[in-house]
Amino acid sequence: MGVAVALAVITHDFADGFNTYTLTSLYGNDRRKALMMLFADAVAPVVGAASTLLFTLPEEPLGAYLGFFGGVLLYLASAEILPEAHHKHPALSTLMCTVGGVAGIWLVVGIAD
Repeated sequence: MGVAVALAVITHDFADGFNTYTLTSLYGNDRRKALMMLFADAVAPVVGAASTLLFTLPEEPLGAYLGFFGGVLLYLASAEILPEAHHKHPALSTLMCTVGGVAGIWLVVGIAD
């Protein structure tokens, strides 16, 4: 499970870093500022992971916390992100990316078991 989570974090952070650099550059900032933002984006998951060494949460609040935020993310994905992706510009590529994402999740869950 640790490998699956690490792979998900690295993949997400790659896309997040790409978006950070692109948006920073598109809004007229110089390359130095875009690279500083990219560096901050790359360091954030490492700092977050390292912060877990400073404290430990009991199991019951941790379960409630994960359940709550898992539900929030599922709501956002199903009610906001997915319908918007198919709304104004329905394309075969959008459908194939959605199916590919579901297949990827299915594969990771199958490997983790």
